[in-house]
Amino acid sequence: MMRLTKVHVFVAATVAVAMIGLGLAWPTAGAFPGVWGISVLLLVAFLLQVSATISRGGGADGSLSFVVHLAAGLLFGPFWGALTAGASTLLSQVLLKREPIKASFNIAQRSIAVLAAMSVFDALGGVVPPPMLLPGVGVETGEVVLTVLAFLAAATVYFIANSVLVAAAVALSSGKSFGEVWATSHLWVFGYDVGASAIALFVAWLYLKFDGPSVLSRVGFLLFIIPLIVAKHVYAKLNAVKGLYDELEQAHERLELALREQLEMMVKSIEARDPYTSGHSRRVAALSKAIAQDLGITGDDLVEVETAALLHDVGKIHEEFAPLIQKEGRLTQEEWEIMKTHAAKSAELVGLFSRFQGNVQNCVRSHHERWDGKGYPDGKSGEEIPLGARVIMISDTIDAMTTDRPYRNALSFEKVIAELQKYRGSQFDPMVVDGAINSVTVRRLVSDKEFLAEHTVPRHVPAKSPRPALRSQSSFLEALRASATPN
Repeated sequence: MMRLTKVHVFVAATVAVAMIGLGLAWPTAGAFPGVWGISVLLLVAFLLQVSATISRGGGADGSLSFVVHLAAGLLFGPFWGALTAGASTLLSQVLLKREPIKASFNIAQRSIAVLAAMSVFDALGGVVPPPMLLPGVGVETGEVVLTVLAFLAAATVYFIANSVLVAAAVALSSGKSFGEVWATSHLWVFGYDVGASAIALFVAWLYLKFDGPSVLSRVGFLLFIIPLIVAKHVYAKLNAVKGLYDELEQAHERLELALREQLEMMVKSIEARDPYTSGHSRRVAALSKAIAQDLGITGDDLVEVETAALLHDVGKIHEEFAPLIQKEGRLTQEEWEIMKTHAAKSAELVGLFSRFQGNVQNCVRSHHERWDGKGYPDGKSGEEIPLGARVIMISDTIDAMTTDRPYRNALSFEKVIAELQKYRGSQFDPMVVDGAINSVTVRRLVSDKEFLAEHTVPRHVPAKSPRPALRSQSSFLEALRASATPN
């Protein structure tokens, strides 16, 4: 038998069971609740169905209309409760332009769920309507407990019947297993649904509270219920906005990943030109972070210093710097003037990314400015130079002196300290010099290459890290460090 035929047979059987159930419930249906009673609950259920439908996954939808369906069963009994549920569902299906087979199934399964639930309520001693909900009627505690337990059992049966029928229909139409569909669509909200069904007791109580002879009294019921529907509708819209925000954040993460890859490629391309400076940018970033932390820089400011340090030489990607980087001897004056433009060019490239405009870009541009104003490209001096740039300048100098170069071997840290102190107050910010000299972390980074590699490039990268906050520079740094390889 073809899958589509199975679905049609299942829907037909469901409709038949609903009709048989209504027929069996008719003899004990009791008096007609009146046009107002049926209409007002039908209207509320209809509004809930069309205004706040929520996706449950697995191809099934759900709404809070079950609250009114159960309230109708408590007030009018199985037959009229099921009829109210079926009629409100019919109206919503017409308005939503559902296919006839889907509409028929939805009407039938909700009618069956109410019939089954209220039959259990009646079997467990529940009275319609429950005396504890009637205004001015005294009820003993034991009777209240019995009624509540009977109602919870009825609500559980309602959701079992509803979920089994819906999951079976979805499984037949999708080709998935019943267990998979039921677990995906209903299991995770089953407890919530049963708990939320208690609202039906409140709805039934409100209905009885305002069920007076005057029109004004009856309208009071709607004045209480409609705001709840509006609030639920607004909440659903807020959830939709949250969903859009999540999609925006995911799109931002994809852009961030592309940015990481582009900048990583640029940094690696620069360092690949000269084996003596391979890993230089990452080492400067690690040193800058250590010095900045010892100076009390924290939070976003610390991230910005580390970011600027990592990107401080990115402008050397320009072709005119290639022969200068690869040259083994010292640069001529003309070549040095060209090399000095790399700070401004690096800042220009960094500024192409909006997240790096501002402090990061300024630190990159000023990382060769001197404390005495004799640096480049702008001749800034003292505290005119961004603090991050002053940190990067010392980190850049430390790494240059402690790594082998074609024209000399690496210097010891003691000689590095001597050089820093020699130019303290002229080339370097005295405060930053003191911080670097006294930093235990900086000393370890310089003396222990394995330690440096571990801090610059994590050896073990988690398979899946927590999603970074929107516009997070720290996530950029972590990903870039993780994607690099130790030198």
